Amino acid sequence: MKTSSVRFWTQNIQHWWRARQNPDVSGAPRVSELLDSRSLATVFQPMVDLRTGSVMGHEALIRTPRSVGDWSYEDLLAAAKEQHFQKQFELGCLELAIEHFLADQPKGQLFVNISAYTLVQLHESGGTDILLQVLRKHKLQPKRMGLDITGYTRIPSVSTLVEAVQPLRAAGMAIALDDFKVSDNSMRVWTKLLPSIVKVAARWTRNVDTVTENSAMFSSLVRLTQNHDCVLLAKSVETEAELRALRKLGVDLAQGYFLGSPAQDPISSLNLRARGVLTEVAF
Repeated sequence: MKTSSVRFWTQNIQHWWRARQNPDVSGAPRVSELLDSRSLATVFQPMVDLRTGSVMGHEALIRTPRSVGDWSYEDLLAAAKEQHFQKQFELGCLELAIEHFLADQPKGQLFVNISAYTLVQLHESGGTDILLQVLRKHKLQPKRMGLDITGYTRIPSVSTLVEAVQPLRAAGMAIALDDFKVSDNSMRVWTKLLPSIVKVAARWTRNVDTVTENSAMFSSLVRLTQNHDCVLLAKSVETEAELRALRKLGVDLAQGYFLGSPAQDPISSLNLRARGVLTEVAF
C-alpha cells in the first residue's frame, strides 16, 4: 500500500476515534424530548452470586431508539450536560428503569447508574430526597435499590459525595462504585465512601484466567473487600474460563454475557452453562 494511502486511512481512523471520545453534541437530539416521548428503553443484566449461583439482582441499562442513529446512552448523557439537563436526564432514566423493572414483579435488587456529579448536585440543592420520593411513588423498598455511581474520580470533593449518599444509605440503598479502576484516586474514593459493592472495570476481567497481573489484582481486591465489609463484582465475564478463575479467586459477584445478556425482562435463575461451571468449582 502506498504511503499516501496509509496516511489517509490512519487520519480517518484517528478522526473517528476522536469523534467517539469527544462526540459533537451540537447536532444531538433534545434529551428532554426523548424522555417526554418515552422513547428510551431499558434492558436488564443479571448480577450473579458466584458462591450460590443465584441471581441477586439486575443492572438496568438504557437503550436508545433507532431514531437517534448511532447515539449511545453515553453520547446522550454528554448531550444532556451540554443542554443543562444532566440531572433531570439521569433521574428520568432512573425512574424509567424502576417502572420497567417492577412490571414483571421480579425478585432481587435493581441497580441503576447515576453519576457522582448528579448526586452532589442533588445534595447541594437539598434535593437528595427526590430519589427516595421516586421509590415511594413506585412502592419500591429502598433495600431493593442499588446505585452504581459513575464519574466519582472527577468530582472536586469526595467528602461532599459521602454526604450526598448518607441519607440514601441510611434508608437502605446499596451503594456501588461502578467501573472501578485500580488507581490512587479510585482507592481514595473507596476508603472514604465505603461502598457496599465495588464493580471492577471490564479490562481486569478480560483473560483473568491467563493474565497473571489481572488475577493478582483480583486477589488483592478480594482481601481489601474483606477488610472493608463490602463485596467485589467482576464485570464483563464472557468466557467459561474467566468465570472459573474468578470463582476460584474468591470474587463474590459477577455479570457479563456468559452469565446472561442484557434482556428486556429480568431473569429468576442462572443459565445452565454458567450454573455448570459454578457447580464444578464449588468448594
